[in-house]
Amino acid sequence: MKFLRIPAVIVLMVLPYLAITEQFFPPGTPVDNSTFGKYILICMGSIALGVLLMRFLKPESHNAGWLLFAIGLIVIIPLHLGPPRMGPELQAATGIERLRFTLLIAATLLLFMAGLKVIAPLRSTLSKITLAVLCIMLLLSVWNSGSLFLLSFAGQNPDTAAYISPFPGALRSPTRILVYATAALLAFLLSQKGEIKKWQWIGLTVICLIGIVMCILYGQDPRIPFMVPAIALAPAYWLGIALLANKRRIYNH
Repeated sequence: MKFLRIPAVIVLMVLPYLAITEQFFPPGTPVDNSTFGKYILICMGSIALGVLLMRFLKPESHNAGWLLFAIGLIVIIPLHLGPPRMGPELQAATGIERLRFTLLIAATLLLFMAGLKVIAPLRSTLSKITLAVLCIMLLLSVWNSGSLFLLSFAGQNPDTAAYISPFPGALRSPTRILVYATAALLAFLLSQKGEIKKWQWIGLTVICLIGIVMCILYGQDPRIPFMVPAIALAPAYWLGIALLANKRRIYNH
């Protein structure tokens, strides 16, 4: 069954980002309260498939790896809901949007917890720098995603109401950059420990650098895929797959 490992890993890598749910809804039709139950069932099917595929790979016992892998499964639900509703339609879908951002907060917390396990014990200068990056990344990401719960709205006419977020727009690009930087730092530390292979660290670092550059150049353009929170978390998810699927390493956590 070894020849099936590579296809299984490839499917796992792209599974959260495949447009599976879009096949069940008309093009351009956002998920609403009437279709949300069906949407969740489809997403749960994708999550179950991801778990089964990972079990098929007979993963290594690695706590940080499982936490990072869970990130990709969690973001399946918010990723395919379409762009966040920030206009008058938000009033009719507040529950859906709150679930979206609650799951993104949960994914960020998983990244933070996995990072703590990777850098422990906190001895080297790099591990201390990584801890600082982790803390700032968590603070900004939770503030960003949690700002929906603090939205205020100006204007009396619901058709022209302006929704005001307490999270400064200028911080969105730095927040995503910190997510990419976190994944790159964790990949480097794990490669130094022999937890992942050198080529895996290089590949993940290149992807993270591309994401950082794109956020710097086009961070104010919400259409840039690299600015989507679930996309920014992809390198961390792929790092989890590498940790669990690798069969040889110097030692395990």
